[in-house]
Amino acid sequence: MWNKLKIAGIGSMVVVLATTTACGKDYMAPKNQLAPTPNGVTQSGTSNSLPHSLSQGNGITKLGTDNAVLPIKVINNVNYVAASELIQTLKFQSDWDVGAQKLLIGDNDASFELSVNAKKAMKDGAEMHVSQPFVKEGDAVYLPVSAIPDLFQEEMSYDISGNQLNIHPSPVAPIEDMDASDPSADSPEFAFADDPSDPFKGEAAAETHPATRNIHVHHDQPVWSPFGEDVIPVLKNIDINAMISKGEQYKGVKYKFGAGPYPQTGRFDCSTFTQYVYGKYNVKLPRLAREQAAVGSLVSRKSLRKGDLMFFYVPGRFKTNKTVGHVGIYIGNMQMLHASPKPKNGVQISNIDKAYWKKTFLRAKRVVY
Repeated sequence: MWNKLKIAGIGSMVVVLATTTACGKDYMAPKNQLAPTPNGVTQSGTSNSLPHSLSQGNGITKLGTDNAVLPIKVINNVNYVAASELIQTLKFQSDWDVGAQKLLIGDNDASFELSVNAKKAMKDGAEMHVSQPFVKEGDAVYLPVSAIPDLFQEEMSYDISGNQLNIHPSPVAPIEDMDASDPSADSPEFAFADDPSDPFKGEAAAETHPATRNIHVHHDQPVWSPFGEDVIPVLKNIDINAMISKGEQYKGVKYKFGAGPYPQTGRFDCSTFTQYVYGKYNVKLPRLAREQAAVGSLVSRKSLRKGDLMFFYVPGRFKTNKTVGHVGIYIGNMQMLHASPKPKNGVQISNIDKAYWKKTFLRAKRVVY
């Protein structure tokens, strides 16, 4: 059960913190971007990080194994929390879009876009409006406390008392190390299994499969669908082995949180990669992992087929660990093709027969067959 919002008298505490990009230390700038400067600021055409120097130190207080406590600041008689503190606590990633004056927030793709000096936001691909504006003071972005229930109630369990936001820890300690062992993950209920009747099981040559006939693959054309475009994929019969081979051609392409169109950025985040690869075979997926998780046919973890989309949460001590934060393409034999900042940086193949993937798995969806 969610802790209900309890608003008491809110005091004023001044906290000026920067919102920084958290894509991991292995982040590499695209060829058409500038490399990170010594102070950690990465600049690119329309997007850059806020100054790293102002992010040193923070107002977050963690009380042992108890709550993370974020101070509240009053701006123009409105109660706010520093976005950077919330991002840090929830272990989200973020990026600052200079041109659009938007703060992008999410796990492995940008589930939230907050328009600064406006009452507008995007959540999971849908536009929403809040009662108080998001504001920026210096290099710090602030979220109105009144917007937290609409934006983040699925992400965390919390309450407000006095002049602070209390975020409660997850009742179960999450597995955050992808290589960590967890005996409980060996339970049969967590095991993945291939569907023995998968017609694409094995290494069948793409040219020989009848599904390849009359399929035009857009090898050299941009495949992209921005926020707001109504794209609902229809279950399509394609050559899945050929699609996987196409996707594997992008192994090593670097990951970038909130990546724009691949032809322009040369980078992927988790959902732009799946959208791009499936788009090559005329299968239109929505932009975000959470949107992609809402389409297609539900598949059991015991009956996985090549080409199924797999969805996971990205674990955190102060998260609910119930919301989709990552997506990858199942390619058979306990292997997944995906774009991620770790364990490597970029498009990679991972063995999902590990405790981390078993425990963070949420669902699988079939959009091709």
